[in-house]
Amino acid sequence: MKKIASLIIIALCLAVKMSASSAVLYSQSPVTEPLHEMRAVWLTTIGGIDWPHSYANTQRSAAVQRRELCDILDKLVAAGINTVLLQTRIRATTIFPSDMEPWDGCLSGVPARSPGYDALAFAIEECHKRGIALHSWIVAIPIGKWDGAGCRSLMKKSPKLVKRIGKEAYMNPEVPETAEYLACFCRDIVRRYDVDGIHLDYIRYPEQWRAIANRDHARSNITRIVRKVYSAVKAEKPWVMLSCSPIGKYADTERQCSNGWNARDIVCQDASQWLEEGIMDALFPMMYFRGSNFYPFLMDWMERSSGRIVTPGLGVYFLDKHQKDWPLRDITQEMYVSRQYGMGVCMFRSKFFTDDTKGLYEYTRGSFSRIPALQPVMTWYETEPPTPPSVLNVEKRKDATLLLSWPGDTTRNILYNVYGSDKAPVDTRQASNLLMASYRDTSIVVPQSPRIKYFAITAVDRYGNESLLSTQSFDGESTREAYVASQVLREKLLSYDGKRVHLDGCDVTEGQLLDVRTVIGTAYTSRLVKVKDGHLYFDASGIASGHYIVYIINKKGYQHRLGVFSIEP
Repeated sequence: MKKIASLIIIALCLAVKMSASSAVLYSQSPVTEPLHEMRAVWLTTIGGIDWPHSYANTQRSAAVQRRELCDILDKLVAAGINTVLLQTRIRATTIFPSDMEPWDGCLSGVPARSPGYDALAFAIEECHKRGIALHSWIVAIPIGKWDGAGCRSLMKKSPKLVKRIGKEAYMNPEVPETAEYLACFCRDIVRRYDVDGIHLDYIRYPEQWRAIANRDHARSNITRIVRKVYSAVKAEKPWVMLSCSPIGKYADTERQCSNGWNARDIVCQDASQWLEEGIMDALFPMMYFRGSNFYPFLMDWMERSSGRIVTPGLGVYFLDKHQKDWPLRDITQEMYVSRQYGMGVCMFRSKFFTDDTKGLYEYTRGSFSRIPALQPVMTWYETEPPTPPSVLNVEKRKDATLLLSWPGDTTRNILYNVYGSDKAPVDTRQASNLLMASYRDTSIVVPQSPRIKYFAITAVDRYGNESLLSTQSFDGESTREAYVASQVLREKLLSYDGKRVHLDGCDVTEGQLLDVRTVIGTAYTSRLVKVKDGHLYFDASGIASGHYIVYIINKKGYQHRLGVFSIEP
């Protein structure tokens, strides 16, 4: 398998060296857009280089600043972006009111001065309106100039946390109190704000650090911080995704040397271990490379994912003529290869993307992300989907729009996906049917369209698990049969031979108790797993015609869906 993967990588590296007319493997043969895909950007606030580009010191100027952010988010969602990594802790300074650290000057123009509003709260609200997940980007170790506002504030409270290197200041990873401090800081954000993730940046030793005698000990110092932050975040809200942005090359590989700059061996950032240990949900490696410096290490990250999310950070700023003036195809090929391996994309930085550098924005919107995508599911925490909406109402309005409404959750712990199709049941496995993802209200206005005759709503928990669906016809006529069939559509189909339901390939054992229920849960009958001729099954004789869901019951009494079967009348 590794030999095959290596051959693929060699072919890719050769392809990107070919001329524009011949390098068509990925740039002109796009991979089908998946239903689930991480599509992210880093939105940088330090110095206002992505946002804001004006200061807020009056109500009017604050409104201008907020409007600019909304314009950026509108452009991002139009290009299919579903995740924003917003720089929240900058250099021991913040864009939100904090008892621990002072305001950064990027908002008001003056360090430690409030802009008159909570930028993090505002950004969360505006992202969620658009179905975008917001991850709070925390710059962990660097705390700016030695005489800067963040360093001065931290020195007054906890001088032992601060390490000076030249004119710069850093948090000291070698004292346990640094882990406690950063964990407390992240816990405060998760407790107070409805963030979808905490994103740790620069969670490593600075390159300027003195020679490190014991690399294993140094790696354990950084891992100690990650463990503490993970425990603090999950204790508050376990669905909040913890991620980081490691150096783009984890280590030297059999395929390619890292040329003396990698995460594990140089800056003591053992991100692969964090995934394996389960103290990190996602990685966004800073893979600001191309050709043979990109593809072998992309494959290496994928192989080290431990079943969790790894999304490459692409150096789209290198498209700029004042940077490295890369041709557009260098980035688009990386985007498609990453998609082929189910990894998604993350752009660094937002401004180079929304400014349409080398045509990247229009290319993404028009070719790469023409339809929205759902967030990857954190199946390592939860797999049981939530209860679907019981009914979907469709109301025609005079302005040629439709009002969709449904009873739903008011705690914001359940989100909703909106689908539309010309066929019933609506196939929610088809990305082209997705109209709106991660919606937080229980009503939405959509335009009438001759293409869409049926709508469906699914409930989504904060881990990304999606329910069965509720279906309604375009003209308001209830489609009961479509609803029932749609329940079966999304489940694993179990084989039924007229008497037995076969369970080969299912994670069950002889004598295990099952619940067999109708898809609307109005009745159930308990059955036992049996074995005949080495094959697992349960006896379905005596069960009336209809569509059924089979639940497995473990020793603690917990139930999980096993699959579905149908008995024709």
